[in-house]
Amino acid sequence: MRGVIRPDPDSLAPAAAALAYAASGWSVVPVHVAHEGRCSCGRADCNAPGKHPRLRWEEAQHHPADPTQVARWWRRWPDANVGVVTGRVSALAVIDVDPRHGGDAAFEDLQAGWGGPVETVTSATGGGGRHLWFRTSDPPASTVLAEGVEMKAEGGMVVAPPSLHLSGHRYRWEPGRSPSVRPPAPLPGWLRAIAGDGFRPGRRPKDAPVRTRAEQEAFVAAWRRAGVELHPGDNYYLCPFHDDHHPSLHVDAEGCRWYCFACRDGGGIGRLREKLGEARPVRLRRRIRGFAGPRRPVTLPGDRPVSVVGESAHQDELLELTGGRRSYAGVEMEAVAELVPTDDGTIEVRIGGRTVGVLARDDAATLRPLVEEAIDSLGAATCRAEIRGGWDRGGGDVGLFGVELFCP
Repeated sequence: MRGVIRPDPDSLAPAAAALAYAASGWSVVPVHVAHEGRCSCGRADCNAPGKHPRLRWEEAQHHPADPTQVARWWRRWPDANVGVVTGRVSALAVIDVDPRHGGDAAFEDLQAGWGGPVETVTSATGGGGRHLWFRTSDPPASTVLAEGVEMKAEGGMVVAPPSLHLSGHRYRWEPGRSPSVRPPAPLPGWLRAIAGDGFRPGRRPKDAPVRTRAEQEAFVAAWRRAGVELHPGDNYYLCPFHDDHHPSLHVDAEGCRWYCFACRDGGGIGRLREKLGEARPVRLRRRIRGFAGPRRPVTLPGDRPVSVVGESAHQDELLELTGGRRSYAGVEMEAVAELVPTDDGTIEVRIGGRTVGVLARDDAATLRPLVEEAIDSLGAATCRAEIRGGWDRGGGDVGLFGVELFCP
Protein backbone atom coordinates (compact mmCIF):
# COMPACT_ATOMS: atom_id res chain seq x y z
CA MET A 1 0.00 0.00 0.00
CA ARG A 2 1.35 3.45 -0.92
CA GLY A 3 -1.30 5.72 0.59
CA VAL A 4 -1.37 7.89 3.71
CA ILE A 5 1.37 7.00 6.22
CA ARG A 6 0.36 6.47 9.86
CA PRO A 7 1.54 7.71 12.31
CA ASP A 8 3.06 11.15 11.59
CA PRO A 9 6.77 10.51 10.87
CA ASP A 10 7.66 14.01 12.16
CA SER A 11 6.76 12.87 15.67
CA LEU A 12 8.92 9.75 15.49
CA ALA A 13 12.55 8.86 16.00
CA PRO A 14 14.44 7.99 12.78
CA ALA A 15 14.04 4.23 13.38
CA ALA A 16 10.26 4.48 13.82
CA ALA A 17 9.93 6.82 10.84
CA ALA A 18 11.92 4.38 8.68
CA LEU A 19 9.56 1.57 9.69
CA ALA A 20 6.52 3.75 8.92
CA TYR A 21 7.86 4.54 5.45
CA ALA A 22 8.69 0.88 4.83
CA ALA A 23 5.18 -0.14 5.91
CA SER A 24 3.78 2.20 3.26
CA GLY A 25 5.77 0.43 0.54
CA TRP A 26 8.68 2.86 0.26
CA SER A 27 12.19 1.44 -0.06
CA VAL A 28 14.31 2.84 2.79
CA VAL A 29 18.05 2.71 3.51
CA PRO A 30 20.13 3.93 6.48
CA VAL A 31 22.11 7.08 5.69
CA HIS A 32 25.16 8.58 7.36
CA VAL A 33 24.58 11.51 9.71
CA ALA A 34 26.65 14.69 10.16
CA HIS A 35 27.79 15.85 13.61
CA GLU A 36 29.70 19.09 14.19
CA GLY A 37 30.39 19.48 10.50
CA ARG A 38 31.76 15.97 9.99
CA CYS A 39 30.10 13.02 8.31
CA SER A 40 29.86 9.76 10.24
CA CYS A 41 31.59 8.03 7.28
CA GLY A 42 34.84 9.47 8.70
CA ARG A 43 36.19 10.80 5.40
CA ALA A 44 37.58 14.32 5.73
CA ASP A 45 36.87 14.96 2.05
CA CYS A 46 33.26 13.70 2.11
CA ASN A 47 31.30 15.78 -0.41
CA ALA A 48 27.86 14.71 0.85
CA PRO A 49 28.00 14.70 4.66
CA GLY A 50 24.88 13.16 6.15
CA LYS A 51 23.41 12.42 2.71
CA HIS A 52 24.85 9.10 1.47
CA PRO A 53 23.91 5.52 2.42
CA ARG A 54 25.79 3.58 5.08
CA LEU A 55 25.76 0.47 2.88
CA ARG A 56 25.60 -0.62 -0.74
CA TRP A 57 22.06 0.13 -1.82
CA GLU A 58 21.79 -1.40 -5.30
CA GLU A 59 19.36 -4.06 -4.03
CA ALA A 60 17.16 -1.37 -2.46
CA GLN A 61 16.71 0.17 -5.93
CA HIS A 62 14.86 -2.98 -7.00
CA HIS A 63 13.42 -4.56 -3.84
CA PRO A 64 12.37 -2.78 -0.63
CA ALA A 65 13.86 -4.16 2.57
CA ASP A 66 11.36 -5.91 4.83
CA PRO A 67 10.56 -4.46 8.28
CA THR A 68 12.82 -6.97 10.01
CA GLN A 69 15.82 -5.81 7.99
CA VAL A 70 14.90 -2.13 8.52
CA ALA A 71 14.67 -2.65 12.29
CA ARG A 72 18.03 -4.46 12.26
CA TRP A 73 19.69 -1.54 10.46
CA TRP A 74 18.48 1.03 12.99
CA ARG A 75 19.41 -1.16 15.94
CA ARG A 76 22.95 -1.08 14.56
CA TRP A 77 22.86 2.65 13.74
CA PRO A 78 20.14 4.19 15.96
CA ASP A 79 20.88 7.79 14.90
CA ALA A 80 21.12 7.02 11.16
CA ASN A 81 19.36 9.39 8.81
CA VAL A 82 16.53 7.94 6.74
CA GLY A 83 16.98 7.61 2.99
CA VAL A 84 14.05 6.86 0.67
CA VAL A 85 14.91 5.31 -2.69
CA THR A 86 12.95 6.98 -5.47
CA GLY A 87 11.82 5.47 -8.74
CA ARG A 88 9.79 2.40 -9.55
CA VAL A 89 10.69 0.52 -6.36
CA SER A 90 8.83 3.10 -4.23
CA ALA A 91 6.56 4.47 -6.99
CA LEU A 92 7.99 7.91 -6.21
CA ALA A 93 9.50 10.91 -7.97
CA VAL A 94 10.75 13.81 -5.84
CA ILE A 95 11.53 17.35 -7.01
CA ASP A 96 14.50 18.73 -5.07
CA VAL A 97 14.43 22.55 -5.01
CA ASP A 98 17.67 24.12 -3.76
CA PRO A 99 17.35 27.90 -3.21
CA ARG A 100 21.13 28.26 -2.71
CA HIS A 101 21.51 27.68 -6.45
CA GLY A 102 18.46 29.68 -7.57
CA GLY A 103 16.07 26.74 -7.36
CA ASP A 104 13.08 28.68 -6.03
CA ALA A 105 13.05 31.14 -8.94
CA ALA A 106 13.87 28.42 -11.49
CA PHE A 107 11.01 26.20 -10.30
CA GLU A 108 8.58 29.14 -10.39
CA ASP A 109 9.67 29.79 -13.99
CA LEU A 110 9.10 26.14 -14.86
CA GLN A 111 5.61 26.20 -13.35
CA ALA A 112 4.73 29.47 -15.08
CA GLY A 113 6.00 28.34 -18.46
CA TRP A 114 4.91 24.72 -18.48
CA GLY A 115 2.27 23.48 -16.12
CA GLY A 116 1.16 25.81 -13.34
CA PRO A 117 1.47 25.43 -9.55
CA VAL A 118 1.71 21.95 -8.07
CA GLU A 119 0.29 20.81 -4.72
CA THR A 120 1.56 17.64 -3.11
CA VAL A 121 3.32 16.15 -0.10
CA THR A 122 6.23 18.48 0.70
CA SER A 123 9.17 18.32 3.11
CA ALA A 124 11.59 21.06 4.16
CA THR A 125 15.26 20.12 4.07
CA GLY A 126 17.57 21.12 6.87
CA GLY A 127 19.50 23.32 4.45
CA GLY A 128 16.58 25.59 3.52
CA GLY A 129 15.38 23.71 0.44
CA ARG A 130 12.30 21.62 -0.13
CA HIS A 131 11.29 18.26 -1.58
CA LEU A 132 8.02 17.82 -3.49
CA TRP A 133 6.92 14.17 -3.45
CA PHE A 134 4.86 12.63 -6.28
CA ARG A 135 3.63 9.12 -6.93
CA THR A 136 4.26 7.45 -10.28
CA SER A 137 4.32 3.83 -11.43
CA ASP A 138 6.47 4.66 -14.47
CA PRO A 139 9.12 7.15 -13.32
CA PRO A 140 11.61 8.81 -15.67
CA ALA A 141 15.33 8.69 -14.97
CA SER A 142 16.69 11.09 -12.35
CA THR A 143 17.74 14.33 -14.03
CA VAL A 144 18.43 18.04 -13.54
CA LEU A 145 15.44 20.11 -14.67
CA ALA A 146 16.99 23.55 -14.18
CA GLU A 147 19.66 25.28 -12.11
CA GLY A 148 18.85 24.33 -8.54
CA VAL A 149 15.98 21.99 -9.51
CA GLU A 150 16.53 18.25 -9.73
CA MET A 151 14.15 15.35 -10.18
CA LYS A 152 15.04 12.33 -8.08
CA ALA A 153 13.33 9.38 -9.75
CA GLU A 154 14.71 6.12 -11.19
CA GLY A 155 18.17 5.55 -9.71
CA GLY A 156 17.80 8.31 -7.10
CA MET A 157 17.46 8.71 -3.34
CA VAL A 158 16.36 11.52 -1.01
CA VAL A 159 16.86 12.11 2.70
CA ALA A 160 13.51 12.12 4.52
CA PRO A 161 12.25 13.59 7.83
CA PRO A 162 13.19 13.50 10.67
CA SER A 163 16.81 13.15 9.48
CA LEU A 164 19.47 15.58 10.73
CA HIS A 165 21.08 18.00 8.27
CA LEU A 166 24.70 19.19 8.34
CA SER A 167 23.34 22.58 9.46
CA GLY A 168 22.03 21.05 12.70
CA HIS A 169 18.41 21.44 11.57
CA ARG A 170 16.14 18.47 10.92
CA TYR A 171 14.25 17.62 7.79
CA ARG A 172 10.53 18.06 8.48
CA TRP A 173 7.19 17.76 6.74
CA GLU A 174 5.47 21.04 5.94
CA PRO A 175 2.22 21.63 7.89
CA GLY A 176 -0.72 20.00 6.12
CA ARG A 177 1.60 18.40 3.53
CA SER A 178 2.83 15.38 5.45
CA PRO A 179 2.27 11.84 4.13
CA SER A 180 0.36 11.27 7.37
CA VAL A 181 -2.24 13.80 6.10
CA ARG A 182 -2.36 13.12 2.35
CA PRO A 183 -0.75 10.76 -0.14
CA PRO A 184 1.65 12.17 -2.74
CA ALA A 185 -0.13 13.60 -5.77
CA PRO A 186 0.34 11.94 -9.19
CA LEU A 187 3.39 13.20 -11.09
CA PRO A 188 2.08 15.94 -13.45
CA GLY A 189 2.37 15.23 -17.14
CA TRP A 190 4.34 18.41 -17.83
CA LEU A 191 7.00 17.48 -15.25
CA ARG A 192 7.29 14.00 -16.73
CA ALA A 193 7.60 15.52 -20.21
CA ILE A 194 10.44 17.93 -19.43
CA ALA A 195 12.24 15.28 -17.37
CA GLY A 196 12.00 12.80 -20.25
CA ASP A 197 13.13 15.52 -22.65
CA GLY A 198 16.34 16.14 -20.72
CA PHE A 199 15.10 19.75 -20.50
CA ARG A 200 17.38 22.69 -19.82
CA PRO A 201 16.14 26.29 -19.98
CA GLY A 202 16.60 27.72 -23.44
CA ARG A 203 18.21 24.71 -25.08
CA ARG A 204 17.99 21.00 -25.80
CA PRO A 205 21.06 19.18 -24.47
CA LYS A 206 23.28 17.35 -26.91
CA ASP A 207 23.26 14.32 -24.63
CA ALA A 208 19.48 13.89 -24.55
CA PRO A 209 18.66 10.17 -24.39
CA VAL A 210 17.62 9.29 -27.93
CA ARG A 211 18.13 5.53 -28.13
CA THR A 212 15.02 3.43 -27.74
CA ARG A 213 14.62 0.61 -25.23
CA ALA A 214 14.72 -1.96 -28.04
CA GLU A 215 18.01 -0.52 -29.35
CA GLN A 216 19.49 -0.46 -25.84
CA GLU A 217 18.46 -4.08 -25.28
CA ALA A 218 20.06 -5.12 -28.59
CA PHE A 219 23.24 -3.25 -27.61
CA VAL A 220 23.40 -4.98 -24.21
CA ALA A 221 22.80 -8.37 -25.87
CA ALA A 222 25.61 -7.77 -28.38
CA TRP A 223 28.08 -6.97 -25.59
CA ARG A 224 26.91 -10.05 -23.71
CA ARG A 225 27.85 -12.10 -26.78
CA ALA A 226 31.26 -10.41 -26.58
CA GLY A 227 31.57 -11.56 -22.95
CA VAL A 228 30.91 -8.15 -21.35
CA GLU A 229 27.99 -7.66 -18.98
CA LEU A 230 27.03 -3.99 -19.14
CA HIS A 231 25.91 -1.89 -16.18
CA PRO A 232 23.54 1.09 -16.50
CA GLY A 233 25.10 4.39 -17.55
CA ASP A 234 28.71 5.16 -18.57
CA ASN A 235 31.30 2.66 -17.34
CA TYR A 236 34.76 1.24 -18.11
CA TYR A 237 35.35 -2.45 -18.79
CA LEU A 238 38.13 -4.83 -19.78
CA CYS A 239 38.10 -4.82 -23.58
CA PRO A 240 37.40 -8.30 -25.05
CA PHE A 241 39.18 -7.41 -28.31
CA HIS A 242 42.71 -7.24 -26.89
CA ASP A 243 44.68 -8.48 -23.85
CA ASP A 244 43.36 -5.86 -21.47
CA HIS A 245 44.54 -5.78 -17.82
CA HIS A 246 43.41 -2.24 -17.04
CA PRO A 247 39.87 -1.31 -18.13
CA SER A 248 40.32 0.68 -21.33
CA LEU A 249 36.88 0.15 -22.88
CA HIS A 250 34.37 2.94 -22.27
CA VAL A 251 30.72 2.04 -22.95
CA ASP A 252 27.70 4.33 -22.79
CA ALA A 253 24.91 1.78 -22.31
CA GLU A 254 22.18 4.42 -22.61
CA GLY A 255 23.47 6.05 -25.80
CA CYS A 256 24.66 2.73 -27.29
CA ARG A 257 28.18 4.07 -27.94
CA TRP A 258 31.61 2.65 -27.14
CA TYR A 259 35.31 3.38 -27.54
CA CYS A 260 38.43 1.46 -26.56
CA PHE A 261 41.39 3.75 -25.81
CA ALA A 262 43.85 0.90 -26.40
CA CYS A 263 42.35 -0.41 -29.65
CA ARG A 264 41.54 3.15 -30.77
CA ASP A 265 38.31 1.77 -32.16
CA GLY A 266 34.67 2.34 -31.37
CA GLY A 267 31.26 3.39 -32.62
CA GLY A 268 27.79 1.98 -32.20
CA ILE A 269 26.17 -1.41 -32.43
CA GLY A 270 27.00 -1.69 -36.13
CA ARG A 271 30.75 -1.50 -35.53
CA LEU A 272 30.41 -3.85 -32.54
CA ARG A 273 28.68 -6.45 -34.71
CA GLU A 274 31.50 -6.15 -37.25
CA LYS A 275 34.06 -6.80 -34.49
CA LEU A 276 32.04 -9.88 -33.49
CA GLY A 277 32.04 -11.15 -37.07
CA GLU A 278 28.31 -10.69 -37.41
CA ALA A 279 26.51 -9.23 -40.40
CA ARG A 280 26.02 -5.50 -40.04
CA PRO A 281 22.44 -4.32 -40.73
CA VAL A 282 21.99 -2.48 -44.01
CA ARG A 283 21.64 1.24 -43.34
CA LEU A 284 19.54 3.23 -45.76
CA ARG A 285 21.27 6.31 -47.18
CA ARG A 286 18.11 8.12 -48.23
CA ARG A 287 15.68 9.95 -46.00
CA ILE A 288 12.61 7.89 -45.21
CA ARG A 289 9.43 9.67 -46.23
CA GLY A 290 5.81 8.63 -46.06
CA PHE A 291 2.82 8.70 -43.73
CA ALA A 292 3.00 7.59 -40.09
CA GLY A 293 0.00 6.02 -38.38
CA PRO A 294 -3.53 5.77 -39.77
CA ARG A 295 -4.93 8.48 -42.01
CA ARG A 296 -7.66 10.35 -40.15
CA PRO A 297 -9.81 13.40 -40.90
CA VAL A 298 -8.28 16.67 -39.69
CA THR A 299 -10.73 18.56 -37.45
CA LEU A 300 -8.37 21.45 -36.60
CA PRO A 301 -6.93 22.56 -39.96
CA GLY A 302 -4.21 25.21 -39.91
CA ASP A 303 -0.64 26.11 -40.82
CA ARG A 304 0.72 27.54 -37.55
CA PRO A 305 3.74 25.45 -36.43
CA VAL A 306 3.45 24.22 -32.85
CA SER A 307 6.30 22.30 -31.23
CA VAL A 308 5.74 19.19 -29.14
CA VAL A 309 7.75 18.71 -25.94
CA GLY A 310 8.78 15.50 -24.22
CA GLU A 311 9.42 13.52 -27.41
CA SER A 312 12.60 11.93 -26.06
CA ALA A 313 10.49 10.04 -23.53
CA HIS A 314 8.64 8.45 -26.48
CA GLN A 315 11.41 7.50 -28.88
CA ASP A 316 10.27 3.87 -28.93
CA GLU A 317 6.83 4.89 -30.11
CA LEU A 318 8.20 7.27 -32.75
CA LEU A 319 10.63 4.68 -34.11
CA GLU A 320 7.76 2.19 -34.34
CA LEU A 321 5.53 4.74 -36.08
CA THR A 322 8.22 5.48 -38.68
CA GLY A 323 8.79 1.88 -39.66
CA GLY A 324 11.07 0.51 -36.94
CA ARG A 325 14.39 1.35 -38.61
CA ARG A 326 16.70 4.33 -38.89
CA SER A 327 18.36 5.74 -41.98
CA TYR A 328 21.48 7.82 -42.59
CA ALA A 329 19.38 10.91 -43.32
CA GLY A 330 16.56 10.24 -40.87
CA VAL A 331 12.86 10.54 -41.55
CA GLU A 332 10.40 13.19 -42.63
CA MET A 333 6.95 11.68 -42.32
CA GLU A 334 3.50 13.22 -42.38
CA ALA A 335 0.92 12.17 -39.81
CA VAL A 336 -2.36 13.13 -38.18
CA ALA A 337 -2.03 13.86 -34.47
CA GLU A 338 -4.81 13.72 -31.90
CA LEU A 339 -4.85 16.30 -29.09
CA VAL A 340 -6.19 14.88 -25.83
CA PRO A 341 -6.79 17.11 -22.75
CA THR A 342 -5.97 15.56 -19.37
CA ASP A 343 -7.24 16.35 -15.88
CA ASP A 344 -4.03 18.12 -14.83
CA GLY A 345 -4.28 20.70 -17.63
CA THR A 346 -1.84 18.98 -19.97
CA ILE A 347 -2.73 18.31 -23.60
CA GLU A 348 -1.23 15.01 -24.77
CA VAL A 349 -0.24 14.51 -28.40
CA ARG A 350 -1.03 11.07 -29.82
CA ILE A 351 -0.26 9.57 -33.21
CA GLY A 352 -1.66 6.18 -34.15
CA GLY A 353 -2.95 5.75 -30.60
CA ARG A 354 0.55 6.25 -29.13
CA THR A 355 1.44 9.20 -26.91
CA VAL A 356 4.42 11.04 -28.42
CA GLY A 357 4.63 14.14 -26.18
CA VAL A 358 2.63 17.06 -24.83
CA LEU A 359 2.00 20.70 -25.68
CA ALA A 360 3.90 23.41 -23.81
CA ARG A 361 1.73 25.24 -21.30
CA ASP A 362 1.20 28.41 -23.40
CA ASP A 363 0.24 26.41 -26.50
CA ALA A 364 -2.06 24.20 -24.40
CA ALA A 365 -3.82 27.29 -22.99
CA THR A 366 -4.22 28.81 -26.46
CA LEU A 367 -5.52 25.67 -28.13
CA ARG A 368 -7.61 24.18 -25.32
CA PRO A 369 -10.90 25.99 -26.23
CA LEU A 370 -10.55 24.86 -29.87
CA VAL A 371 -9.63 21.33 -28.80
CA GLU A 372 -12.60 21.01 -26.46
CA GLU A 373 -14.97 22.46 -29.08
CA ALA A 374 -13.73 20.00 -31.72
CA ILE A 375 -14.14 17.09 -29.32
CA ASP A 376 -17.69 18.19 -28.39
CA SER A 377 -18.85 18.80 -31.97
CA LEU A 378 -16.77 16.36 -34.05
CA GLY A 379 -15.71 13.69 -31.58
CA ALA A 380 -11.95 14.35 -31.76
CA ALA A 381 -9.41 17.15 -32.06
CA THR A 382 -6.91 16.28 -34.79
CA CYS A 383 -4.34 18.26 -36.76
CA ARG A 384 -1.57 17.75 -39.31
CA ALA A 385 1.80 16.67 -37.93
CA GLU A 386 5.31 15.84 -39.11
CA ILE A 387 7.84 13.48 -37.53
CA ARG A 388 11.43 14.39 -38.35
CA GLY A 389 14.94 13.32 -37.36
CA GLY A 390 15.97 9.92 -36.03
CA TRP A 391 19.04 9.66 -38.25
CA ASP A 392 21.87 7.16 -37.71
CA ARG A 393 25.17 7.85 -39.46
CA GLY A 394 26.96 4.82 -38.14
CA GLY A 395 29.39 6.33 -35.64
CA GLY A 396 27.31 5.63 -32.54
CA ASP A 397 25.59 9.01 -32.59
CA VAL A 398 21.94 9.19 -33.58
CA GLY A 399 19.36 11.93 -33.98
CA LEU A 400 16.33 12.54 -31.81
CA PHE A 401 12.90 12.00 -33.35
CA GLY A 402 10.95 15.26 -33.12
CA VAL A 403 7.30 16.13 -33.74
CA GLU A 404 5.82 19.37 -35.08
CA LEU A 405 2.12 20.15 -35.37
CA PHE A 406 0.29 22.47 -37.73
CA CYS A 407 -2.65 24.12 -35.96
CA PRO A 408 -5.10 27.01 -36.37
